[in-house]
Amino acid sequence: MQTACEHKKTVMIARRDGVDYVECLDCRQIFEAEDLEPVAVDADEE
Repeated sequence: MQTACEHKKTVMIARRDGVDYVECLDCRQIFEAEDLEPVAVDADEE
């Protein structure tokens, strides 16, 4: 069974319309850089 890649080693390969695209050097997947950044969750929001 394969484990999920954590995408710790990446390189930026392109920028288009203000969006950065990166490639994971471990699994070779290409995705938007903002998908890697953790999203802050505000616990006080209801």
